[in-house]
Parts: sequence; C-alpha cells; structure tokens
Amino acid sequence: MKAIILAGGRGKRLRPITDKIPKPLFQLTINPLERTLKYLKKYGITEL
Repeated sequence: MKAIILAGGRGKRLRPITDKIPKPLFQLTINPLERTLKYLKKYGITEL
C-alpha cells in the first residue's frame, strides 16, 4: 500500500524557526515525522 504525506503552508506562525527548518520537520514534540512514519508502517503502508 502507498501513502502521501501532505505538508503545506508558509509556516508564518512559527517564524523565525521555519525560516531554516521546514514545518513538517520542526520538532514541537518528539520526532514528528518519525512518529508519522511509524503509524504508516503499523497500518501496512510500505511506500511513500
């Protein structure tokens, strides 16, 4: 099964942090993108 991780916007509310780090990779909690990838794997997603 395949999945697409959508991320968009300009990140204005998180500036100046998002000037250097893309919003999907910004660590607000523990490993945001890694957590998403773990959930996808758990539910059978094998391709991104």
